[in-house]
Amino acid sequence: MDKIMNQQFGKQTFDQAEKLFKDAHIPENVQAMAQQGVAATQEIYAKTAAAAQDGAKAFAEIADTAWGSTKVLNQKVVQNVTTNFEAAFEAAQKIAMAKSLPEIMKLQSEYFQKFVAQATEQTKEFVDLSTRATQHVFEKAQAATTKSFKPTL
Repeated sequence: MDKIMNQQFGKQTFDQAEKLFKDAHIPENVQAMAQQGVAATQEIYAKTAAAAQDGAKAFAEIADTAWGSTKVLNQKVVQNVTTNFEAAFEAAQKIAMAKSLPEIMKLQSEYFQKFVAQATEQTKEFVDLSTRATQHVFEKAQAATTKSFKPTL
């Protein structure tokens, strides 16, 4: 019984409140301001959402570029290490087959000279590759920043 009374009371209260709001007249200037506020808020939201999406896309592009550069540099390191070990094993094999101490000394000297020249060339190449990779990532970041902060009129 209490439940039915509470339901009836709630319905009557809701009906009266609805009638009150229906009959109430909001001044036109207040209504216009409210509509302008909603429109401005929607516009701000749309611009903010677009900027967030652009930022996420730019970040993903920068990360992809950086990861690609890292992979290239890692492959270069592996290639250089492999080349250096192959040269060392080749020299060791020649030294092991040498017939005299002077021949061993000559082979070691040749290997050392070749290794220093090869290491110098590899270092130059790696520094150049690193510089270009860093520049590429920097350019992507700069382009994304310029695009993200471009004023819209």
